Amino acid sequence: MARIVLVTASVLVSLALLEVGYRLVRWGPEGLVTWPNLAHQRMGTGPGGERCQYAYSESIGWTSPANCVSKTYNSDAAGFRRASAQASLAEPAILVTGSSFAKGDEVKDDEAWPAYLQDMIGRKVVNAGVSGYAFDQMVLATEQLVPRVKPLFVIASFTPGDIRRTELKVAWSREKPYFALKDGRLDLSNVPVPGRPGAPVRLPAVAEWLGWSALADLLVERLGIQQGWYFTEVPAVPRGTGETIACRLMPRLAALGVPVVVMAQYSRGYWSDRGPHGTADHRAMRRVLGCAASAGLIAFDLSDTLKAAVDSRGADALYRSDHHSAEGNRVVADLVMRELIDRRLLSKMADR
Repeated sequence: MARIVLVTASVLVSLALLEVGYRLVRWGPEGLVTWPNLAHQRMGTGPGGERCQYAYSESIGWTSPANCVSKTYNSDAAGFRRASAQASLAEPAILVTGSSFAKGDEVKDDEAWPAYLQDMIGRKVVNAGVSGYAFDQMVLATEQLVPRVKPLFVIASFTPGDIRRTELKVAWSREKPYFALKDGRLDLSNVPVPGRPGAPVRLPAVAEWLGWSALADLLVERLGIQQGWYFTEVPAVPRGTGETIACRLMPRLAALGVPVVVMAQYSRGYWSDRGPHGTADHRAMRRVLGCAASAGLIAFDLSDTLKAAVDSRGADALYRSDHHSAEGNRVVADLVMRELIDRRLLSKMADR
């Protein structure tokens, strides 16, 4: 019994020392002073955590809140991500919708690719990206925003994960609307979305217990076990139907009355994954982009042009933990601008 107690105590002391050491390496002395729940921070929950990340929406599940002020993310009165003000920007604006890759997670406001694109072309670019959106949420949000923004055209960004989350009724521990296939037609369900403004979001118990640990946070990221630790998911439709639903939603984007560029974006893991998952992601994106083209939309697979930059410079130069770095977003903006010029949505001199 004494041996068991001694071994247990040794393990606990070792973990405590590792925790302290890693916090010092990651944040310096400040890491020993403040011990927030990192799971709550990542998920935008807890005291004050949601102010700059999520606001409840009965029609879409969540949106970006208006007039957010923080060190890295700021929004205007409409809830769109801010970019540095310029003296003169051409209008009508370009509307960018999508999830975290459109919004620009992991970088500052002026380092998101829509902000770089705005600087490059001298035309206003409205960044309406919202972290965590599924493909269906992107479509629903775009339908709401086009009449408000009245854009010159839309860039609707999506990732492989966005297609998969289209199959869910709960994503990131939050309720969302979803489409089900009934008699060959799409049926919108879970609307109004359950919830209320300001209601707390419950995370898995393990996140509540160990969310303060920087060491546990590191292990979760390295092992890729975010689901079940940071958040829960609840499926609504059979697995694998996300592609079909995304394809069936294309006519809704085609009916908006403005040109829509449906752009495929990819996380850091896409370039390093040589297994079946990467192959499945590539196949799913190709299918969805094919559906976009068939619906009369402008399909743009960013992997086709980004691959050369990844091969020559490496993923470390273009990505942070999962999303693009500032330099990666600058490269993306340049590739987007070139594609828009090739498609004659912009002039060769852009709008300057």
